[in-house]
Amino acid sequence: MHIPDGYLSPVFSVGMGLATVPTWAVATRKVQKVLDNRTVPLLAVFSAFSFTVMMFNVPVPGGTTAHGVGGTLLAIVLGPWAAVIGVSTALIIQALFFGDGGILAIFANCFNMGIVLPFVGYATYRLIAGGSPILSRRRVWAAGIGAYVGITVAALLVGVELGLQPLLFVAPDGHPLYSPYGLSAAVPAMLIAHCLGASIVEALITALGLAYLQRQHPEYLTSLRSVVAGPSVPEGQIERRSPAPLFGGLIALGVVILIVAGLVSGGGNVSHLFGADWTSVDWPGVATMLLITVVIAAILIPLAFLLLPRPVRRIGTAFVALAVFAPLGLIAPGFAYGEGSPDDVKAAFGYVPQGLQEFSGLFKAPLAGYNLPLPFFAGANAPLWHQALGYEISGIVGILLIGGVISGLAYFLRPRRSDPSAARSTA
Repeated sequence: MHIPDGYLSPVFSVGMGLATVPTWAVATRKVQKVLDNRTVPLLAVFSAFSFTVMMFNVPVPGGTTAHGVGGTLLAIVLGPWAAVIGVSTALIIQALFFGDGGILAIFANCFNMGIVLPFVGYATYRLIAGGSPILSRRRVWAAGIGAYVGITVAALLVGVELGLQPLLFVAPDGHPLYSPYGLSAAVPAMLIAHCLGASIVEALITALGLAYLQRQHPEYLTSLRSVVAGPSVPEGQIERRSPAPLFGGLIALGVVILIVAGLVSGGGNVSHLFGADWTSVDWPGVATMLLITVVIAAILIPLAFLLLPRPVRRIGTAFVALAVFAPLGLIAPGFAYGEGSPDDVKAAFGYVPQGLQEFSGLFKAPLAGYNLPLPFFAGANAPLWHQALGYEISGIVGILLIGGVISGLAYFLRPRRSDPSAARSTA
C-alpha cells in the first residue's frame, strides 16, 4: 500500500500535505494531554508493532503481495489521535531509512494509512462495540471488523489516487506521466487484493491483539480513560484468563478464509495459490531460512523479555517475536501492486512513464528494501536466508529507531510543569 515516488505527480503528492500536516498538528496537541510514564512506552511499543506488521508481506489475489498496518489496534488502545502519531512515525522512518514508500509520497502514505485507516477503523469499532463491557467478546469482533473496514477504505483511497494520475497528468504522446494504472484497473486491484487478503490479515491481527490485551493486559484498556472511550472495569474485577481458546478459533477461521480466497483466485490450483507461481519459490532455501529464524528466535525472544521495561515486557516480547518471524513474508512470490520498479512497469506497458524516470531514484535509503548494504546480505542472487537475515537485522534497527523517535517526541511534547518551590522563592 506504500506509494513510491514517481507514481504520483509531485504537485499531487505535496498537495496531500494540505490534509496531512494540519491533522498532525491537531494530533500533537491531543496526544500532549495524555503523555505520561504509562502512555509513552505503550505508544513506542505499538508504533514499533505497526512498523513490524507492515514488514510482513502476505500473498493476495492477483499474484501480488500486501501487508497489514495495525493502526486500528493502536487507535483502540491509545485513541485515534495517538494512532496518527504512531503510524505516521513508522511510515516516515520506513521511507527515510528503508525506501518503503516515496519521499514525495510521504504525505499521501501518511494520510491513507496513518490518518484515514485508524479513524475509520476506530469509528467502526466504536459503532459495533457500543456500550458493551471492555472485556466482552463483542469488542473482539468489533475490533476485527473495524480493522477490516479501516484498511479496505485506505486501500480504496490508494486505488483512487493512483487511478487519477492518468486522467490528470498526460504527456503529449498520450502516455500517462506518472502512474499508468487508470481507475478501472487500480481501484479493483487494490480492493480485491485487500478484501480477499490483506484486510483479512489486518482483521485477524487486530482481533487477536485485542483478545490478548483483554486477557493478559486488561489494564491497558481500562485505565487510560482519557484516551479510550467506553465503560471501565474496577481493578479488583479484572480476571486474567488464557487467550489460547479464542486465539485458536480466530486463527483457524482466518486460515480457512485465506485458503479459500487463495484457491478461488488461483483457479483451484495449489501451485498457483492467490494467482502466484509458487513453483518459483526456492523451497530448500525456505527450509534453511526457517531453521536460522528459529535459532535467532530462541536467542532474541528471551533476551527481549529480560531487557524490556516491566510495564511493557510481555507485550513487547510478543512484538519482538513478530519482528523475528517477519522474514517469512519473503516467501511469497511477487511484489505489491503499484510498487513495481520502472522495469516492471515497462514489461507491463511497454514504456516507462516520465515521472518514474525522473523521480523513482530521487532518494536512496541507506537500508533500501530492508537489507544491509553488505555483499553477504544484498543482491538478487543472494540465498534466501541471506536476504532474510538482512531483512531481520534491518527490521530490528527500525524498531529501535521508532522507540527512540517516539521517546524523543514524547520528551518534547510533554507539558512542562512549573516548580512550585521555585515560584515561592521568587515571590
